[in-house]
Amino acid sequence: MNESRFSFLRQLTDCSGPSGFEQPVQQIIRAELEHYTDEIRTDVHGNVIAALHPDAQPHVMLTAHCDEIGFLIRYIDDQGFLYFAPIGGFDTATLAADRVLIQTPTGPITGVIGRKPVHTLQAEERSKLPDISEMWIDIGVVNKEEAQKLVPLGSPVTRAAQLTRLNGDLVVSKALDDRAGIFTIIEAMRRIHEQQESLQAGVFLVSAVQEEVGSRGATTSAYSVAPLIAIAVDVTFTSDHPGTSKQEIGEVKLNGGPVITLGGNINPRVYQLLIKAANEAGIAYQIDPQAGSTYTDTDLVQIARGGVATGLVSIPCRYLHTGSEIASLKDMDEVADVLARFVLALNADTNVIP
Repeated sequence: MNESRFSFLRQLTDCSGPSGFEQPVQQIIRAELEHYTDEIRTDVHGNVIAALHPDAQPHVMLTAHCDEIGFLIRYIDDQGFLYFAPIGGFDTATLAADRVLIQTPTGPITGVIGRKPVHTLQAEERSKLPDISEMWIDIGVVNKEEAQKLVPLGSPVTRAAQLTRLNGDLVVSKALDDRAGIFTIIEAMRRIHEQQESLQAGVFLVSAVQEEVGSRGATTSAYSVAPLIAIAVDVTFTSDHPGTSKQEIGEVKLNGGPVITLGGNINPRVYQLLIKAANEAGIAYQIDPQAGSTYTDTDLVQIARGGVATGLVSIPCRYLHTGSEIASLKDMDEVADVLARFVLALNADTNVIP
């Protein structure tokens, strides 16, 4: 991945955008998509929908969610400490001492998540996870009045961790769930645009909001776009580190290539076309058999209107929903390649009837 594309990925992951507060990251996405699409709109939920050759058939939707998990300031005590509610799912064991950014009308403010130090914990407290209500954000003020001047109630908060390179193709950051997916579908659209003389389908890219609180954006955007085919891109668990079970979640590893799902939420012909695209590109892929729900936007996109022929391609990611999610640039690049080849192979005769 060249430095220009890496810089764009960093811009996406650094940006704050918890569920319901995605406007800053959507501004970045809209500006980038202007280079590769024929039309862009933003709906009333905040979904960004961009199209290339929108009048062509069939319509195919590439979607990923732009929101991240975060917090909402709910209360400020007399000493100026900020209490918060979670936006999305958290393991509270990962929160203490995290640096955070609070988005305010005058700009971001840095804070630290605090809790009682280990030295003062009672024996029974050390053996259990802290509750969210037992944690607070410290912004270094001395009283409630000073805090209120800086931070209005209802201010959104995200972790302050930034994108950093690890060994080889690996990177670590907050919000790779699912800015890695957003980056990948934008990269796929860029590659499709470069080969648009071969494009026969109408392609709709959806940067969906509010996945972490119920896949709301994907539900409404799939209804309005009304695609025949839709591919969702998200991150998925890996089983390549201690404490995981291949028997429970399958064999998925970083740098192992795109993870292609099959199961009841996946159209079998779409699945085969994705496999074909990977094989033709010479890209190794990983299979994710799902007996039930995928717990991604795929599940609700599939049942939009009269039904959508759905596929799910995932990016392996360690330590999900923490401030140090790890993913592979190589995997992202290969997912983008598979998606571009998949879309460019579609035409009006493509059959997705099982």
